[in-house]
Amino acid sequence: MVITLVGEKLAKPGVEFIYYGPAEACKTCRLARVCIGNFEPGRRYKVVRVRNMEHSCPLHEGKMRVVEVVEPAIEIALDPRVVIVGSKIKLSFAPCTDPKKEDVFRPEGLFEGDTVKILEVVGEVECGGKKYKIVRVMREKE
Repeated sequence: MVITLVGEKLAKPGVEFIYYGPAEACKTCRLARVCIGNFEPGRRYKVVRVRNMEHSCPLHEGKMRVVEVVEPAIEIALDPRVVIVGSKIKLSFAPCTDPKKEDVFRPEGLFEGDTVKILEVVGEVECGGKKYKIVRVMREKE
């Protein structure tokens, strides 16, 4: 769990967001270390608790709220040969050229080479004549 700051509109339990990197104004802000210092660009985060503290911010239309966030489980399509619930694997994206299925074959928040734990199988998907398992995974931090 990470304690950080988010804009008031995102400060609701269950809200997920992708951190893309700091804005220019963040680089000189006195709260930058707390606000963005614990985030990794390109990762997905989920608000789990909102605290009763707020700070002003020129980027977020006024208020930033103190929140607790975690990296959530993410759904991804994997080759069925590597899918064993409870196992840890080094992530290799399955090939799929269908742009409509990109969200499940290359979900934001995960990178090729990440170590992930397979939590559960939630479905199946086909691409290019091959069947894949849709699984929920949790990234393992190194």
